[in-house]
Amino acid sequence: NNFWLAPLFGVLLPFTEAIFPTIPLTVIVAFNYSIFAGAFGALEGAVMAISLSLIGSVLGMFLIFLIIRFTFADYFIRKVKENKYGQKFLGIVEGKNVIAVLLLMSNPFLPSSILNYALSLTKIKISKYLFLTIVSRLIIVIFLTFLGSTFNIQENPWNILWISLVYFALFGIWFIYKAINKNNPKSIYKD
Repeated sequence: NNFWLAPLFGVLLPFTEAIFPTIPLTVIVAFNYSIFAGAFGALEGAVMAISLSLIGSVLGMFLIFLIIRFTFADYFIRKVKENKYGQKFLGIVEGKNVIAVLLLMSNPFLPSSILNYALSLTKIKISKYLFLTIVSRLIIVIFLTFLGSTFNIQENPWNILWISLVYFALFGIWFIYKAINKNNPKSIYKD
């Protein structure tokens, strides 16, 4: 009777996750996928879950970015610049190399809301921020939808262990890549 509620909640739930970092995006994307896959079929449901989750998540993160940027940023940026690691983070984010920031933001197991708060304290251009946010959220939502549908988490929650193994395998590949390119003068790790 209230079919319009599904797309509305498909956007509102990821929007809420961007504002409140304690809500897990994995559960929200799995919920969206299960609702839309049941209503529209596997392929159409996956496309709708990805699209609506992406829209809601990007809108929520951008709203928080703007609020922090125009209210608290000046106060906190002084504190960050006093910290040695804060200066390194600012150098990476405000530099020309976006790969390191994109890798951090594309990690589904890191608290992306906290990274969003940190980005709002920098002098990053809004166009660069939107690019990083849209691409990273798209990667995360596709990753979670694909793994959720492949391992069928809704029917067998223990399959989350397989997802964790895939994730740690990808993380291991990244560490191997980092170790190989550590001495390369053009490596992003020299920044």
